[in-house]
Amino acid sequence: MMKISLKNWVNPVIVGLLALTFFIATASFNHLTQDKDYIKWSSPDESANYFFARKFSETGQLAFFDTAGVIGDNLLMPRSVRNDSGSIKPVSFLGMILIYGSLGALFGTAIIPFLTPLFAALGVVIFYFIVRRIFGNRVALWSAFLLATFPVYAYYTVRSMFHNILFIVLLLTAVYLFIIALGRRTPAADRRFFHWNLSVRDWREFLLAAGAGFFAGLAVITRSSELIWLLPVFFIAFLCYGRRLGLSKIVFLFVGFVLPLIPVAYYNQILYGAFWQGGYNEMNRSLNEIAQAGGDFWQMAARGDFSLVRDYLSRIFHQVFYFGFKFDQSLLMFKHYVIDMFPVLFYSGLAGALLLIVRLVRNFERKHLYYLLSWLSLSVLLVFYYGSWKFNDNPDLTRFTIGNSYTRYWLPIYLGLMPLAALALVRFTQALFGRPSRKGKGADSLKTLRSLATFGLQAAAVAAVSITSLIFVLYGSEEGLAYLYHNSLAEKTNTEKVLSLTESNSVIITRYYDKFFWPQRRVIMGSIPAEEVYAAAAKLVKYYPVYYYNFYLSAADLAYLNERKLQPYGLAIRLIKKTNTQFGLYQLEYRAPEISTSSKAVPVTGGR
Repeated sequence: MMKISLKNWVNPVIVGLLALTFFIATASFNHLTQDKDYIKWSSPDESANYFFARKFSETGQLAFFDTAGVIGDNLLMPRSVRNDSGSIKPVSFLGMILIYGSLGALFGTAIIPFLTPLFAALGVVIFYFIVRRIFGNRVALWSAFLLATFPVYAYYTVRSMFHNILFIVLLLTAVYLFIIALGRRTPAADRRFFHWNLSVRDWREFLLAAGAGFFAGLAVITRSSELIWLLPVFFIAFLCYGRRLGLSKIVFLFVGFVLPLIPVAYYNQILYGAFWQGGYNEMNRSLNEIAQAGGDFWQMAARGDFSLVRDYLSRIFHQVFYFGFKFDQSLLMFKHYVIDMFPVLFYSGLAGALLLIVRLVRNFERKHLYYLLSWLSLSVLLVFYYGSWKFNDNPDLTRFTIGNSYTRYWLPIYLGLMPLAALALVRFTQALFGRPSRKGKGADSLKTLRSLATFGLQAAAVAAVSITSLIFVLYGSEEGLAYLYHNSLAEKTNTEKVLSLTESNSVIITRYYDKFFWPQRRVIMGSIPAEEVYAAAAKLVKYYPVYYYNFYLSAADLAYLNERKLQPYGLAIRLIKKTNTQFGLYQLEYRAPEISTSSKAVPVTGGR
């Protein structure tokens, strides 16, 4: 009995050590590239999420007012932030900010950069237990290794202020709690949809159902746009398991789901004017249009007039796919970012899916059917929803790299492939070595050798894939973590140099460095020549030091700007310092307009 008990704990202990190693490795990146006086991110989204999470942990507020934002024609803001008449607010979904901000308030803001590595490590463990429930121990073990070394999972764990990993882990937690909440399957349980049992076991399952709903709600507020595929997956789950859950558990599930939505609705009302609106104006417009089209549709249905059904459905469709529906482009992006980027995962996962279909035909199990239906549904929706967009995260448009947004948006597709790939590996190796037909003396030894050989081949295959994956995430492209590490250190030196040359109340106009200068400096995201930037700078320069940081300008360029472009606005530009081989820091200053001797105009006075 003790031997069996220890054997059951071997794989969980291995996965626990794997998760610990994963946490140390990924958390080390932020530890090595940041310190308490310099916490910067390589993406505007990350910078904004960190700033507002920290602000919420310290003050309980999600916005602040800046007079300069009004003076500067509402242009004073970095990317991923909005300026509403001087009120600086997040554009992002609020879930991550509220979750990390609350944890920062409890344990100190220093933990915020390391929360995603912590949650991601827990995600590896949770993923193992989910897959074990569906496919068994061996498939679960290899799936955990595939996840822990998967380039996209590791990359966006290191880029720890993106929403995607937190969303995935919260959803995995909801799935696992849901599976446990189902309880033991019995014919009586399947027949009873309306029941309210009060046994200790049932109450435990009720609370687990509430927990599943709660974590699903947390996942939704972290990335609300994922409802486009979450709703169909939830619906399929209801069809497959609604009767087994029973009305009582469904009620608990729903209550748990609603709870995280309440604080987000509260802050949405305060920040954006409606409980269902967020920081993304395009999404708000789409929701308004969908609500209006839906209302018009039901009014038409109440009148019995269905002549415009197609038009209303078309309006809703185009608002859901508000960046367009591009079939060919979606398939092409799927090829680049799934098939070409991770061919071993894709083709082995495809083989595993075929094996699972064969198993369903021979020996039907509801959990396998739900797994396939859910994965296929979310894959189709994600491919055509995000594949229809055009992301240019990499400045080189010809490059298909891990840092482009498709990879993080398609994480659910990759995760769904991993157990299928592991299933294909396990079945292939078992078939390769076959089952010993001998009985009697030596049969046990032969069985042991076969098991060792099977395990060894599986471990070697997973190790080969894992090593290849780690090399890819470190050096696979110009966005590999090794290059990101060196670039982060170089940008740290450059940023500190610019901050030392500018006043704490200054404004910096920049196209690329807003994510590094803000919030220590106010920023205008732009470049010159641009008329709206000139107009804002002409107002700001009277009250604040105004700088321009961009590509180095030649003497001829400076003369052209001073003589032709800036003079009508009463501005002049001069070089402060060339900070590196490509960029220079310039200051914009007030210059009184020249007065013609033939003019009788009253001289204009002014200054800072």
